[in-house]
Amino acid sequence: MASFGPRIRYKGWLEPIGHTIFFLKAIHRFIRTNKLCTILLGPQYKRSRDFIEIDITYDCNLKCLNCNRSCRQAPSQLYMKASQIELFIKESQNKRKQWKRIRILGGEPTMHPDLLKIIEMLRSSFQSDGTVIELATNGLSAKTKEMISSLPSDILIDNSEKTGIVNEHFGAFNVAPLDLAHFQCTSFSNGCQIAQLCGMGLTPFGYYCCAIAGGIDRVVGYNIGHQELPDDDDPMQDHFEKFCPLCGRFTSGHFIPWNFRKTLQEELISLSWQKIYTEYSEKIPNLTFYGSQKRKTNDKSIH
Repeated sequence: MASFGPRIRYKGWLEPIGHTIFFLKAIHRFIRTNKLCTILLGPQYKRSRDFIEIDITYDCNLKCLNCNRSCRQAPSQLYMKASQIELFIKESQNKRKQWKRIRILGGEPTMHPDLLKIIEMLRSSFQSDGTVIELATNGLSAKTKEMISSLPSDILIDNSEKTGIVNEHFGAFNVAPLDLAHFQCTSFSNGCQIAQLCGMGLTPFGYYCCAIAGGIDRVVGYNIGHQELPDDDDPMQDHFEKFCPLCGRFTSGHFIPWNFRKTLQEELISLSWQKIYTEYSEKIPNLTFYGSQKRKTNDKSIH
């Protein structure tokens, strides 16, 4: 189970109540993200200062449809260096940052050749402060299962136990809100619950308002990852305004239990994303790597 709770809720006789709650939430979200409401009330969601997700790789052994890291749509054998994790630790210590939770993701993080080293670096640096260290995995391959079993018992495992590339509870990540008529009066500065509930993101390219934003930057090439750990007084609002118009997760804005979602058995890709993936296949964008102003993502040594 993930540290933020079960993915299936309001079961049995509570289900009608749950449906009503999330129907009302959808109406509230639509009104709340209107540009006028946003001017009056400010952004609906703010990025977390206590939680962080680290995407240590975009390589994956499954490559699901509608992947919100584009592991299937724009595959890459890209791995964070242990030195980048070391830099994250140093920056956190210098700023006296006491993380409540650090989630390690991908891609499939168990494919990272230095996963055990990264885990131990984070454990030795943060667990004395009460930080929860969590690994999110698809639990698919024998290698992944073996890796999970070898992890220390104090590491929280979020094992989704996937069995194939079709996951009916996934959202239509590649349906960009900017391509939909009913979002034309929306202020994307509102962000969504992911930045608050899951946390801000650290990727090979630096810090983002959320890890999904970093995954979008990988294929779009805005190259706006923060190269230093942002101060708590930095809302990273520019990231919401830049990445949320492309992110299908913005449409709901909040977590919806799996049992209340419309099933999705195909991959939906709107026009903006079709163009983005076509351009990516022709030329991988240049992005600055976290910890190095010189190293670029189109270096052959890292793909």
